[in-house]
Amino acid sequence: MTRLKKKVLIAENKQFLVDVIRESLSSEGYDCVCVNTENELYGVIDNVDAAVVGLDICPGDQPRRVDMIAEIKHRFGLPLLALTSLQYSSVRIELLKKGADDVLTKPFNPDELAVRLGKIMERNAR
Repeated sequence: MTRLKKKVLIAENKQFLVDVIRESLSSEGYDCVCVNTENELYGVIDNVDAAVVGLDICPGDQPRRVDMIAEIKHRFGLPLLALTSLQYSSVRIELLKKGADDVLTKPFNPDELAVRLGKIMERNAR
C-alpha cells in the first residue's frame, strides 16, 4: 500500500479560520501550510510540494478566485478543494465545472474537511 503524502496548502483570508484549519488538520496527521492571499499562494505553491490545494472562494473575490481554479490545475497539476461561504448550488456547480475536485461550503466541520482532503488525495494517488 502506498503511503499518501499528507501535505496541504490552504489559501484562506480569515485568520481565525486558518487557525482552526491548521489545528484540526495537524491533529489528523496533515502537514498544513496556510497563506492568506493570492500572492502568498503563488509565492509558495512551487516550493510546498503539496498533495492538494484548498482555496477560499469569497463573494468579493469570486470571479478571480474561480479563474484561479483552472489556472492552478493547469499550471501546477494539483487537485483543488474549493472552500466557499456562497451557499448557492449554481456556485458549487460553477466551481466544479472550472476544475475543483470538490467543494465544501462554510461553515464546515473541520473533520469533514480532513475527510474530503483525504478522499481527494486517494483519488489522485492512482
